[in-house]
Amino acid sequence: MGDITNSEPVAGRVSRLDLDYRYTSCRLAEPGEAPTLEEAREIIDRLYESGVPFFTKGLIQDMWDQIKQDPALGDKILTKDITGAVVECEVEKGKVRQWRVDDTEMEYVCKELVLSYQCRACLRREIKWNDYPFEHWEPCAIKPMHRTHEWDSKTESIIPRRGPLDLGVVTKTFQDKSQEWKESPACEKLKTILSSSAKNHEIDKVIAFAFGTMSGQYFEDDGSLYMRSGWRSASQHALLVTIIEWMKERDHKEKVLCYSQEPAYTEVDKKILDEVGIEVIEDPRGWLEVDEHSIVLSVASNVPSKEIIADISRPAVIIWCRVEFYDGLEQGLTDPDSSRVRAMMEGYELHEFGPDEEMFSDIVLYIRKSVAAPTPSSDGRFP
Repeated sequence: MGDITNSEPVAGRVSRLDLDYRYTSCRLAEPGEAPTLEEAREIIDRLYESGVPFFTKGLIQDMWDQIKQDPALGDKILTKDITGAVVECEVEKGKVRQWRVDDTEMEYVCKELVLSYQCRACLRREIKWNDYPFEHWEPCAIKPMHRTHEWDSKTESIIPRRGPLDLGVVTKTFQDKSQEWKESPACEKLKTILSSSAKNHEIDKVIAFAFGTMSGQYFEDDGSLYMRSGWRSASQHALLVTIIEWMKERDHKEKVLCYSQEPAYTEVDKKILDEVGIEVIEDPRGWLEVDEHSIVLSVASNVPSKEIIADISRPAVIIWCRVEFYDGLEQGLTDPDSSRVRAMMEGYELHEFGPDEEMFSDIVLYIRKSVAAPTPSSDGRFP
């Protein structure tokens, strides 16, 4: 039986989706004097504006290697905060916690370990949520968390979630949306822009992030919310297939490396995507695959894709939500256009190709101005 934590149920209205993940408890390996609120904000902003990378492939790889060792309850996973201090995160695998969800008391069990990514704005907001004076302060841009599952204490087992839609239904949706996309002016314009403006760039892979599931059932019983979500996901994957086909034609290849990282994928999604040449990969492999020879796609991500990419690489081509150039610290966004992201985009040419915003959000095409990518310094900072 899982180790039950007798925590006080959360007050207020908490949705089931809010409890899909739970952060691990983290502490500095060598605790010191905690800063004041003002000092904490100043540290975050000073390090960010100085160019110190909050996300590095080295730290991502190291934490992934630790997770792959399948640590048990009570074990520690080590990360580093943005100041370089070592942080110990306690594994809670198997713990059962009590919550009040939609006015009903429920239990959730902590299971698989995954990585969480916090942008600069999120780190600043987190300060407000913690009680001051801080008992401890460890501003981690990358730290582990657990996937959670609804738990039945009577049978001591996980309560299964609603399964994915039927393969035939999802295949038909994907085929219909693919045909609709292929016949759109935006599809033709995208290929034309790539052929004229990215022809000299060396590109050897395509990597997509946060394209959603075409088959998951997480919404209203009448299907209305699901259908919009499923259609969006199907349309976005159709765009991804267009990129694959363009690369095959440009480079005269039969196969193109194409990866897609999305934690919500079901077995139905994986089967459909495999048949069109898209390999589903687990987080964090996608970030480790990104380099200067990549095409990167990310649509309305719920992780800070832009800040992560800005720290780790300068891809040849990027398709994501339009970067807004404005002053001030971003608030309320999971994938904000930070000052570092805006500085990165100065090295790219923006191209409009006009896809349907309901299906694709306000995405645009960015192509790196220089055929040769800029090289980061020894400490990972880009010029």
